[in-house]
Amino acid sequence: MAKRQRGWEERGCQGTAKRPAPERKKHLYLLLDDWERGYSIRRLDVDDFNSDDDTAGTDQPPPTRFTEPPVARLEAKHERDCFYSSPVVSHGTKILAMQPGEAASLGIPAFDTRTLALSICPWPSPAHSREDFGLPLFASAAGKLFAFTDVDAFYLGDQPPYGSKAPWSWTRTAVEHQRLPFYITQVKCYALHPDGRTLFVSADSRRSHRSGTFSLDAERLEWTRRGDWLLPFAGQAYFDAELEAWVGLCGERDNAGRLCSCDVVAAGELATPPPSWKIGEDTLFREDYPERLRLGARLVYMGGHSKFCLVELLLHKDDEHLDSAEDMVWPPRPRPRRRRILNLTTFGVKYNKEGQLRTSVLQRGLACKMYKRPCDSGGLFNPLAFWL
Repeated sequence: MAKRQRGWEERGCQGTAKRPAPERKKHLYLLLDDWERGYSIRRLDVDDFNSDDDTAGTDQPPPTRFTEPPVARLEAKHERDCFYSSPVVSHGTKILAMQPGEAASLGIPAFDTRTLALSICPWPSPAHSREDFGLPLFASAAGKLFAFTDVDAFYLGDQPPYGSKAPWSWTRTAVEHQRLPFYITQVKCYALHPDGRTLFVSADSRRSHRSGTFSLDAERLEWTRRGDWLLPFAGQAYFDAELEAWVGLCGERDNAGRLCSCDVVAAGELATPPPSWKIGEDTLFREDYPERLRLGARLVYMGGHSKFCLVELLLHKDDEHLDSAEDMVWPPRPRPRRRRILNLTTFGVKYNKEGQLRTSVLQRGLACKMYKRPCDSGGLFNPLAFWL
Protein backbone atom coordinates (compact mmCIF):
# COMPACT_ATOMS: atom_id res chain seq x y z
CA MET A 1 0.00 0.00 0.00
CA ALA A 2 2.85 2.36 0.92
CA LYS A 3 4.55 1.60 -2.40
CA ARG A 4 1.31 2.28 -4.30
CA GLN A 5 0.80 5.55 -2.43
CA ARG A 6 4.40 6.66 -3.01
CA GLY A 7 4.04 5.99 -6.73
CA TRP A 8 0.83 8.01 -6.82
CA GLU A 9 2.53 10.90 -5.04
CA GLU A 10 5.42 10.79 -7.51
CA ARG A 11 3.00 10.83 -10.43
CA GLY A 12 1.16 13.70 -8.82
CA CYS A 13 4.34 15.65 -8.37
CA GLN A 14 5.26 15.07 -11.97
CA GLY A 15 1.83 16.18 -13.08
CA THR A 16 2.05 19.48 -11.19
CA ALA A 17 5.72 20.27 -11.87
CA LYS A 18 6.28 23.52 -13.74
CA ARG A 19 7.68 23.24 -17.21
CA PRO A 20 10.64 25.44 -18.04
CA ALA A 21 9.71 28.58 -19.93
CA PRO A 22 10.31 28.23 -23.65
CA GLU A 23 13.33 30.09 -24.97
CA ARG A 24 12.41 33.34 -26.71
CA LYS A 25 12.84 33.09 -30.46
CA LYS A 26 15.43 35.48 -31.85
CA HIS A 27 15.19 37.44 -35.08
CA LEU A 28 17.43 39.41 -37.38
CA TYR A 29 16.91 43.14 -36.86
CA LEU A 30 17.87 45.57 -39.63
CA LEU A 31 18.25 49.33 -39.08
CA LEU A 32 17.49 51.21 -42.30
CA ASP A 33 18.23 54.90 -42.91
CA ASP A 34 15.06 55.15 -45.00
CA TRP A 35 13.33 57.70 -42.73
CA GLU A 36 14.16 61.39 -42.97
CA ARG A 37 14.28 61.73 -39.18
CA GLY A 38 16.22 58.58 -38.35
CA TYR A 39 16.10 54.82 -38.73
CA SER A 40 13.39 52.22 -39.30
CA ILE A 41 13.70 48.95 -37.40
CA ARG A 42 12.85 45.91 -39.52
CA ARG A 43 12.53 42.40 -38.09
CA LEU A 44 13.14 39.33 -40.26
CA ASP A 45 12.60 35.65 -39.52
CA VAL A 46 15.57 33.82 -41.04
CA ASP A 47 13.45 30.66 -41.26
CA ASP A 48 11.54 32.40 -44.04
CA PHE A 49 14.63 32.86 -46.19
CA ASN A 50 14.83 30.88 -49.42
CA SER A 51 16.88 27.74 -49.03
CA ASP A 52 19.95 27.28 -51.20
CA ASP A 53 18.14 24.48 -53.06
CA ASP A 54 15.39 26.92 -54.12
CA THR A 55 17.90 29.03 -56.03
CA ALA A 56 20.15 26.26 -57.34
CA GLY A 57 21.18 26.91 -60.93
CA THR A 58 19.80 30.49 -60.88
CA ASP A 59 20.99 33.91 -59.82
CA GLN A 60 20.45 35.31 -56.34
CA PRO A 61 16.79 35.94 -55.47
CA PRO A 62 15.53 39.25 -56.93
CA PRO A 63 15.36 42.19 -54.53
CA THR A 64 11.94 42.88 -53.03
CA ARG A 65 10.58 45.75 -50.98
CA PHE A 66 9.59 45.40 -47.35
CA THR A 67 5.86 44.74 -47.21
CA GLU A 68 5.32 44.83 -43.45
CA PRO A 69 5.49 48.12 -41.52
CA PRO A 70 8.62 48.66 -39.41
CA VAL A 71 8.60 47.37 -35.83
CA ALA A 72 9.61 50.83 -34.63
CA ARG A 73 11.53 53.95 -35.62
CA LEU A 74 14.41 55.67 -33.83
CA GLU A 75 14.93 59.38 -34.28
CA ALA A 76 18.64 60.00 -34.81
CA LYS A 77 21.12 61.69 -37.13
CA HIS A 78 21.95 60.25 -40.52
CA GLU A 79 25.73 59.96 -40.50
CA ARG A 80 28.16 57.45 -41.91
CA ASP A 81 29.31 54.75 -39.56
CA CYS A 82 33.05 54.32 -39.07
CA PHE A 83 35.19 51.31 -39.81
CA TYR A 84 35.63 50.72 -36.09
CA SER A 85 32.20 51.74 -34.76
CA SER A 86 28.55 52.23 -35.61
CA PRO A 87 25.90 54.95 -35.06
CA VAL A 88 23.50 52.27 -33.74
CA VAL A 89 24.51 49.49 -31.33
CA SER A 90 22.86 46.60 -29.51
CA HIS A 91 23.27 45.63 -25.87
CA GLY A 92 21.33 42.82 -24.23
CA THR A 93 17.90 42.97 -25.86
CA LYS A 94 18.10 46.69 -26.63
CA ILE A 95 18.96 48.65 -29.78
CA LEU A 96 20.36 52.11 -29.04
CA ALA A 97 20.79 54.99 -31.51
CA MET A 98 24.05 56.57 -30.36
CA GLN A 99 23.73 59.71 -32.53
CA PRO A 100 20.63 61.48 -31.20
CA GLY A 101 19.13 64.44 -33.00
CA GLU A 102 19.74 68.05 -32.03
CA ALA A 103 16.48 68.27 -30.10
CA ALA A 104 17.52 65.34 -27.89
CA SER A 105 21.29 65.80 -27.85
CA LEU A 106 21.61 64.48 -24.31
CA GLY A 107 19.18 61.58 -24.71
CA ILE A 108 19.67 58.31 -26.60
CA PRO A 109 16.56 56.41 -27.78
CA ALA A 110 16.67 52.73 -26.81
CA PHE A 111 14.28 50.13 -28.25
CA ASP A 112 13.82 46.86 -26.34
CA THR A 113 13.23 43.96 -28.75
CA ARG A 114 11.80 41.81 -25.94
CA THR A 115 9.18 44.21 -24.57
CA LEU A 116 8.84 46.38 -27.72
CA ALA A 117 9.17 49.39 -25.41
CA LEU A 118 11.02 52.60 -26.21
CA SER A 119 13.00 54.36 -23.48
CA ILE A 120 15.54 57.17 -23.24
CA CYS A 121 19.10 56.65 -22.08
CA PRO A 122 21.37 59.60 -21.21
CA TRP A 123 24.48 60.48 -23.22
CA PRO A 124 27.68 59.16 -21.54
CA SER A 125 29.04 62.59 -20.61
CA PRO A 126 26.64 65.51 -20.09
CA ALA A 127 29.64 67.85 -20.03
CA HIS A 128 30.71 66.93 -23.56
CA SER A 129 28.77 66.49 -26.76
CA ARG A 130 29.55 63.76 -29.25
CA GLU A 131 31.14 66.36 -31.54
CA ASP A 132 33.86 66.93 -28.94
CA PHE A 133 35.50 63.58 -29.60
CA GLY A 134 33.74 61.92 -32.55
CA LEU A 135 31.96 58.59 -32.58
CA PRO A 136 33.18 56.33 -29.74
CA LEU A 137 33.96 52.64 -29.97
CA PHE A 138 31.05 50.75 -28.40
CA ALA A 139 31.43 47.18 -27.12
CA SER A 140 29.66 44.93 -24.59
CA ALA A 141 31.53 42.99 -21.93
CA ALA A 142 30.67 41.66 -18.46
CA GLY A 143 27.07 42.82 -18.83
CA LYS A 144 28.12 46.42 -19.49
CA LEU A 145 28.01 48.57 -22.61
CA PHE A 146 31.32 50.41 -22.93
CA ALA A 147 31.89 53.67 -24.82
CA PHE A 148 35.58 54.36 -25.50
CA THR A 149 36.91 57.69 -26.74
CA ASP A 150 40.45 59.05 -26.99
CA VAL A 151 39.91 61.10 -23.83
CA ASP A 152 37.41 59.11 -21.76
CA ALA A 153 35.78 55.74 -21.24
CA PHE A 154 32.32 55.04 -19.81
CA TYR A 155 30.14 52.02 -19.21
CA LEU A 156 26.37 51.63 -18.95
CA GLY A 157 24.93 49.11 -16.53
CA ASP A 158 21.51 47.48 -16.46
CA GLN A 159 18.46 49.70 -16.69
CA PRO A 160 16.89 50.22 -13.23
CA PRO A 161 13.65 48.26 -12.67
CA TYR A 162 10.32 49.90 -13.32
CA GLY A 163 9.33 52.21 -10.46
CA SER A 164 12.89 52.70 -9.25
CA LYS A 165 14.02 56.24 -8.48
CA ALA A 166 17.62 55.41 -9.40
CA PRO A 167 18.69 57.02 -12.69
CA TRP A 168 19.88 55.00 -15.66
CA SER A 169 23.36 56.41 -16.03
CA TRP A 170 26.90 55.88 -17.32
CA THR A 171 29.98 55.49 -15.12
CA ARG A 172 33.39 56.88 -16.00
CA THR A 173 36.08 54.19 -15.85
CA ALA A 174 39.15 56.36 -15.36
CA VAL A 175 40.30 59.74 -14.14
CA GLU A 176 40.94 62.49 -16.62
CA HIS A 177 44.74 62.10 -16.94
CA GLN A 178 44.43 58.41 -17.85
CA ARG A 179 43.81 57.61 -21.50
CA LEU A 180 43.36 54.55 -23.64
CA PRO A 181 46.58 52.86 -24.83
CA PHE A 182 45.51 53.17 -28.47
CA TYR A 183 43.79 55.57 -30.86
CA ILE A 184 40.06 55.01 -31.32
CA THR A 185 40.26 55.98 -34.98
CA GLN A 186 42.94 53.32 -35.55
CA VAL A 187 40.95 50.36 -34.20
CA LYS A 188 41.11 47.45 -36.66
CA CYS A 189 38.94 44.85 -34.93
CA TYR A 190 37.73 43.61 -31.57
CA ALA A 191 36.43 40.38 -30.03
CA LEU A 192 35.04 39.29 -26.67
CA HIS A 193 36.79 36.41 -24.90
CA PRO A 194 34.59 33.38 -24.05
CA ASP A 195 34.93 34.31 -20.37
CA GLY A 196 32.54 37.18 -21.13
CA ARG A 197 34.64 39.79 -19.30
CA THR A 198 37.82 40.22 -21.36
CA LEU A 199 37.64 42.40 -24.47
CA PHE A 200 40.44 42.21 -27.07
CA VAL A 201 41.08 45.22 -29.33
CA SER A 202 43.63 45.46 -32.14
CA ALA A 203 44.72 49.02 -32.96
CA ASP A 204 47.67 51.36 -33.38
CA SER A 205 49.36 52.09 -30.08
CA ARG A 206 49.05 55.55 -28.51
CA ARG A 207 52.46 55.54 -26.82
CA SER A 208 54.76 53.86 -29.32
CA HIS A 209 52.64 54.38 -32.46
CA ARG A 210 53.09 50.69 -33.23
CA SER A 211 50.24 48.39 -34.06
CA GLY A 212 49.28 46.03 -31.27
CA THR A 213 46.55 44.13 -29.48
CA PHE A 214 45.24 45.10 -26.06
CA SER A 215 42.83 43.45 -23.65
CA LEU A 216 40.45 45.01 -21.15
CA ASP A 217 39.38 43.23 -17.99
CA ALA A 218 35.84 44.58 -17.79
CA GLU A 219 35.56 43.70 -14.10
CA ARG A 220 38.84 45.28 -12.94
CA LEU A 221 38.73 47.99 -15.64
CA GLU A 222 42.39 47.48 -16.53
CA TRP A 223 44.07 47.45 -19.97
CA THR A 224 46.95 45.12 -20.84
CA ARG A 225 49.14 45.20 -23.95
CA ARG A 226 49.28 41.65 -25.35
CA GLY A 227 51.81 42.08 -28.16
CA ASP A 228 52.83 43.89 -31.34
CA TRP A 229 50.53 41.74 -33.49
CA LEU A 230 46.98 42.29 -34.77
CA LEU A 231 44.00 39.99 -34.82
CA PRO A 232 43.18 39.08 -38.46
CA PHE A 233 39.63 40.48 -38.62
CA ALA A 234 37.79 43.50 -39.97
CA GLY A 235 35.41 44.92 -37.38
CA GLN A 236 33.82 42.67 -34.77
CA ALA A 237 34.61 38.96 -34.44
CA TYR A 238 32.66 36.38 -32.42
CA PHE A 239 33.58 33.36 -30.34
CA ASP A 240 32.08 30.14 -31.69
CA ALA A 241 32.04 27.30 -29.15
CA GLU A 242 31.86 24.48 -31.70
CA LEU A 243 34.91 25.72 -33.58
CA GLU A 244 36.57 26.84 -30.32
CA ALA A 245 37.76 29.94 -32.14
CA TRP A 246 36.96 33.54 -32.92
CA VAL A 247 35.27 33.96 -36.30
CA GLY A 248 34.93 37.14 -38.35
CA LEU A 249 35.38 38.70 -41.77
CA CYS A 250 38.98 38.63 -42.95
CA GLY A 251 40.77 41.95 -42.58
CA GLU A 252 43.15 41.44 -45.52
CA ARG A 253 42.15 43.35 -48.63
CA ASP A 254 43.16 40.46 -50.89
CA ASN A 255 40.79 38.15 -48.99
CA ALA A 256 37.79 40.48 -48.71
CA GLY A 257 34.56 38.51 -48.47
CA ARG A 258 36.15 35.48 -46.82
CA LEU A 259 35.78 34.30 -43.25
CA CYS A 260 38.68 33.94 -40.88
CA SER A 261 38.96 31.81 -37.73
CA CYS A 262 41.52 32.56 -35.03
CA ASP A 263 42.67 30.73 -31.90
CA VAL A 264 41.45 32.37 -28.71
CA VAL A 265 44.14 34.18 -26.74
CA ALA A 266 44.40 33.30 -23.05
CA ALA A 267 42.69 35.96 -20.94
CA GLY A 268 44.91 36.01 -17.85
CA GLU A 269 48.38 36.24 -19.38
CA LEU A 270 50.39 39.36 -20.17
CA ALA A 271 52.52 39.39 -23.33
CA THR A 272 51.47 36.56 -25.64
CA PRO A 273 52.65 35.39 -29.07
CA PRO A 274 50.36 35.99 -32.05
CA PRO A 275 47.63 33.34 -32.31
CA SER A 276 47.23 31.01 -35.27
CA TRP A 277 44.43 31.65 -37.76
CA LYS A 278 42.91 30.23 -40.91
CA ILE A 279 41.33 31.95 -43.89
CA GLY A 280 38.13 30.42 -45.26
CA GLU A 281 38.05 28.78 -48.67
CA ASP A 282 34.72 30.29 -49.71
CA THR A 283 34.04 33.82 -50.96
CA LEU A 284 30.77 35.03 -49.44
CA PHE A 285 30.29 38.32 -51.29
CA ARG A 286 28.00 38.35 -54.32
CA GLU A 287 30.19 37.62 -57.31
CA ASP A 288 27.78 39.19 -59.83
CA TYR A 289 28.22 42.67 -58.32
CA PRO A 290 31.11 44.97 -59.33
CA GLU A 291 33.22 46.46 -56.59
CA ARG A 292 32.07 50.01 -57.37
CA LEU A 293 28.52 49.12 -56.29
CA ARG A 294 29.56 47.62 -52.94
CA LEU A 295 29.01 49.85 -49.92
CA GLY A 296 29.90 47.48 -47.09
CA ALA A 297 29.08 44.28 -45.23
CA ARG A 298 28.46 43.05 -41.70
CA LEU A 299 28.77 39.57 -40.21
CA VAL A 300 26.17 38.62 -37.59
CA TYR A 301 26.61 35.65 -35.25
CA MET A 302 23.40 33.67 -34.75
CA GLY A 303 24.47 31.46 -31.86
CA GLY A 304 24.75 27.69 -31.59
CA HIS A 305 25.70 25.25 -34.35
CA SER A 306 28.08 27.81 -35.89
CA LYS A 307 25.30 29.79 -37.60
CA PHE A 308 26.05 33.18 -39.15
CA CYS A 309 24.40 35.74 -41.39
CA LEU A 310 26.27 37.97 -43.84
CA VAL A 311 24.49 41.22 -44.68
CA GLU A 312 25.84 43.06 -47.73
CA LEU A 313 24.89 46.64 -48.55
CA LEU A 314 24.91 47.32 -52.33
CA LEU A 315 23.68 49.85 -54.83
CA HIS A 316 21.06 48.59 -57.28
CA LYS A 317 22.58 47.72 -60.65
CA ASP A 318 19.80 49.40 -62.60
CA ASP A 319 20.41 52.69 -60.79
CA GLU A 320 24.11 52.96 -61.57
CA HIS A 321 23.47 55.64 -64.19
CA LEU A 322 21.87 57.88 -61.55
CA ASP A 323 25.12 59.45 -60.44
CA SER A 324 26.45 62.90 -59.71
CA ALA A 325 26.08 63.90 -63.39
CA GLU A 326 22.55 64.96 -62.46
CA ASP A 327 24.12 67.79 -60.43
CA MET A 328 25.31 69.43 -63.66
CA VAL A 329 21.75 70.08 -64.83
CA TRP A 330 20.61 73.71 -64.74
CA PRO A 331 18.35 74.78 -63.24
CA PRO A 332 19.01 72.34 -60.40
CA ARG A 333 16.42 69.67 -59.83
CA PRO A 334 15.92 66.97 -57.20
CA ARG A 335 18.53 64.26 -57.47
CA PRO A 336 17.09 60.78 -58.17
CA ARG A 337 17.41 58.39 -55.28
CA ARG A 338 19.27 55.18 -55.98
CA ARG A 339 17.96 52.01 -54.41
CA ARG A 340 19.98 50.26 -51.71
CA ILE A 341 20.11 46.46 -51.76
CA LEU A 342 20.47 44.30 -48.66
CA ASN A 343 21.72 40.87 -49.68
CA LEU A 344 21.37 38.43 -46.78
CA THR A 345 22.94 34.98 -46.59
CA THR A 346 22.69 32.61 -43.63
CA PHE A 347 25.12 29.72 -43.42
CA GLY A 348 26.93 27.33 -41.12
CA VAL A 349 30.70 27.16 -40.64
CA LYS A 350 32.84 24.08 -40.08
CA TYR A 351 36.29 22.61 -40.58
CA ASN A 352 36.48 19.92 -43.26
CA LYS A 353 38.62 16.78 -43.05
CA GLU A 354 41.66 18.70 -44.28
CA GLY A 355 41.20 21.29 -41.51
CA GLN A 356 40.04 24.01 -43.91
CA LEU A 357 37.40 26.53 -42.87
CA ARG A 358 34.32 26.03 -45.07
CA THR A 359 30.72 27.22 -45.12
CA SER A 360 27.94 24.63 -44.91
CA VAL A 361 25.65 24.82 -47.94
CA LEU A 362 23.09 22.58 -46.24
CA GLN A 363 22.28 25.36 -43.78
CA ARG A 364 22.32 28.23 -46.25
CA GLY A 365 19.41 30.62 -46.69
CA LEU A 366 19.08 33.60 -49.01
CA ALA A 367 17.07 36.81 -49.02
CA CYS A 368 17.34 40.14 -50.84
CA LYS A 369 15.63 43.39 -49.82
CA MET A 370 15.77 46.93 -51.19
CA TYR A 371 14.90 50.41 -49.94
CA LYS A 372 15.54 54.08 -50.68
CA ARG A 373 17.09 56.75 -48.48
CA PRO A 374 15.37 60.16 -48.09
CA CYS A 375 18.29 61.68 -50.04
CA ASP A 376 20.80 59.94 -52.24
CA SER A 377 24.01 61.44 -50.89
CA GLY A 378 25.81 60.10 -47.83
CA GLY A 379 24.47 57.13 -45.95
CA LEU A 380 25.95 54.11 -44.23
CA PHE A 381 29.20 52.42 -45.14
CA ASN A 382 28.06 49.18 -43.55
CA PRO A 383 24.60 47.73 -42.88
CA LEU A 384 23.25 47.80 -39.33
CA ALA A 385 22.11 44.31 -38.35
CA PHE A 386 21.68 42.53 -35.00
CA TRP A 387 20.62 39.08 -33.82
CA LEU A 388 18.32 39.62 -30.83
